[in-house]
Amino acid sequence: MTGKIAVTCLQMQNDLHRHRERIEAAGYELIVPTLNGQCFKTDELVAVAHDCVGIVAGDDDLGRRTLTALPKLKVLVRWGIGTDSVDFDAARELGVVVRNTPGVFGEEVADSAFGYIINLARGHHLIDAAVRRGEWKKVEGIALAGETLGVVGAGSIGSAVVRRGLGFGMTVLAYDPYFQGELPTGAFLVELNALLDQARFVVLTAPSTPSTRGMVNESTISKMRNDAFLINVARGDLVIEADLAAALASGRLAGAGLDVFEVEPLPAASPLRNLNVVLGSHNGSNATAGVRRASQKAVDILLEELGRK
Repeated sequence: MTGKIAVTCLQMQNDLHRHRERIEAAGYELIVPTLNGQCFKTDELVAVAHDCVGIVAGDDDLGRRTLTALPKLKVLVRWGIGTDSVDFDAARELGVVVRNTPGVFGEEVADSAFGYIINLARGHHLIDAAVRRGEWKKVEGIALAGETLGVVGAGSIGSAVVRRGLGFGMTVLAYDPYFQGELPTGAFLVELNALLDQARFVVLTAPSTPSTRGMVNESTISKMRNDAFLINVARGDLVIEADLAAALASGRLAGAGLDVFEVEPLPAASPLRNLNVVLGSHNGSNATAGVRRASQKAVDILLEELGRK
């Protein structure tokens, strides 16, 4: 099969020079549209990829309306791990193969999670802001050794966070109802309520599914320690942000590190901007090694699947 392939994922676009020759040698024309926002909405994506047989997509709108308007599409590769933006029922009805690139940047996202943990534990973000104002702020920090880390989701990212926690001398708990492997020696698989009750640092690495969306809410927050910190490097819809903001404003929680949000980019009016929150930009996986790994896998999968058509 030949035809056009659209690459709409920004990280993949930045790495495309490594793969262009191979894709074009296979007989495909590359379409690389400029991304002006966080992702391509339906009308934007259809405008640039309406006659494409393959797409490597980022956080784009990949719902039924989008897929129905792409009559030539045969293979959709979601660059990265999350597939919550894809309407799988529509894809099956339309005969579109949907794949992702799992297991490609567990280490990178785990590094980012610990970046948030260390910033919150030592108040680096508060000190930085104070020094920029001409102050010389002293923040009494938290030593991680001996503290309890709770990891929600024990897949490739969660397992990497677990290993880092053990390396810092922390007591490590994990919750994952679907986990069937073995955690590293020294880490313990527990129920969610036990994790929330004990952990000083709670890290979300679970996928966005009907059972996880909104899992951090007023009820679950009430089970957490008052001195706890929440870190989310998974998906924004795992957290009810209004409930989190209320808990932070009242002192019910000590702080948060958020790489992802319910609405991205984070709205200017979000109360999270004025609380003890280290703010990210959905960038936890964006490290050179991980980008190259994911891009290579995306091209491998795309060409393999198109070769079967």
